[in-house]
Amino acid sequence: MNLRLSDVGAVRRAIAEMPVEFREIIILREMEDFSYKEIADLSNLPIGTVMSRLARARKLLQKRLAVEFNPGAYHEV
Repeated sequence: MNLRLSDVGAVRRAIAEMPVEFREIIILREMEDFSYKEIADLSNLPIGTVMSRLARARKLLQKRLAVEFNPGAYHEV
């Protein structure tokens, strides 16, 4: 996948705006390629909490980027 520089900036801004507990986990998983167990060990959290926070972080990122890339088409459900 070839992201334009402006797209990369939008993703970075969206991640930076996340609450720290979600930002930390999504960076470790999606950018640093840590396993769920490694993230759990690093953050001293149960693996289920890591999985839950990652799912919520992905949802936050998806919503933020939907607004960024197509502001007129996204509506909160």
